Amino acid sequence: MPYLKQIAAHTNCQAIQRYLEKRDRALAKDFFNLSVDERDGYGDEDKDIRWADEMDATRRAFGNDTPFGAMRARTYKHFIISPDPEDGIDLEALRELAKAWALEHFADFQVAIVYHDDNASRIPHAHIVVNNTNLETGKRMHHDDPKELNRSLQKMAKERELLFFSEVPEPAEGLERLAVKERGREARPKTMQQVHIGRVERGLAEAGSYSWVADIRNRVSVAKSLARNVDEFAQLLRMLGVDIAGNSRNARRDDWVFSLSDAPARRVSGERLGLLFSKETIQRQLARAGSYHPDAKSSRELLRNARNAILVNDLEDLSDLSRALRACAYHNVSTLRDCDARLAVLQRRTETSAGRQRNALEARIAELEFARDYMATRNLLPERIETRRAESAQGSIDTRPAQHERNSIEEQTEQARRIERHQRTATERNER
Repeated sequence: MPYLKQIAAHTNCQAIQRYLEKRDRALAKDFFNLSVDERDGYGDEDKDIRWADEMDATRRAFGNDTPFGAMRARTYKHFIISPDPEDGIDLEALRELAKAWALEHFADFQVAIVYHDDNASRIPHAHIVVNNTNLETGKRMHHDDPKELNRSLQKMAKERELLFFSEVPEPAEGLERLAVKERGREARPKTMQQVHIGRVERGLAEAGSYSWVADIRNRVSVAKSLARNVDEFAQLLRMLGVDIAGNSRNARRDDWVFSLSDAPARRVSGERLGLLFSKETIQRQLARAGSYHPDAKSSRELLRNARNAILVNDLEDLSDLSRALRACAYHNVSTLRDCDARLAVLQRRTETSAGRQRNALEARIAELEFARDYMATRNLLPERIETRRAESAQGSIDTRPAQHERNSIEEQTEQARRIERHQRTATERNER
């Protein structure tokens, strides 16, 4: 479920451009109705423009820098689209979503989109700056229903099979509004980091000492990667020596509490481990048909390796297994061939990238290479999904690829998706 934040500004655009592009922090940039326009087929290397100057000049030309009655002029709006960590969305998919959303609402405005990943979990997010002037009418930006901007974003997320917020009726009465406001304040997660490592745990890791919090996190990570429903998740946790229980009814948020079976006093809530380990996130993951799961044979081997690591107290190997599984889930790879295809795509992207975007891609490559080497060395992933061969009565052979093979990540699939997205954007533009 992508989060949408809206900020109204009353100054020129110079400061926001400096902020968004300082220290080479921009992963990528997209523009509409400026000297560069994405619909004209510009590459990433052709986007070093002073878009702030262009927006400021447009407002002056239309007289939209002056106050509106007794109110200061709202010179531009700054939107931030932050994907849900559970979606594992990459930069390319985020760019497609952000551009589609911007064109849906601001096709006649000057738009600059700058992408960052400067948060603790390195999750890419989009900063969208929209100038206040409609180029067709010359009028200032106005929204009769600002909440529609978020509703349409959630609809687009649903269409792309991402997590999304469902429509919730607005409270009508004053006390009801206050109650909802209070509940909203209490409902915030303890952390927005996918994996949260506290100061004590970090210190133990640096000293090479045992951390029971990290131990629990690694076991939970393995269980949630292999489970297909909540009952399986609880059963796998028991097999890995972890007990699961609900937290107190007086707690600010509904969550699970995990504890070591042989040391019940060592207990920690899911959200303390990171957003990926909260009850809400895990339940959503298990409910999604498209969630990552290794095949049955791989799942058995992965579970056996995890239990052996716990049995012989090889917690470093358990940590490596957990890390490898997270990388496989993030990239949705179920075979070694999937890994190689995905690595080839990422390597090609680095050839046309620079700065922070290149660094982020190289970090993902390193994680996936680690996962591939770990899985290959221990024979935990197949080379490919074997095809089913059934000989018919006429003696012919029916060769049909298994479901995971049909869903494997291949270069042709990546290219087809890019072409489809470009075609869809062009069609929407022509319809408008």
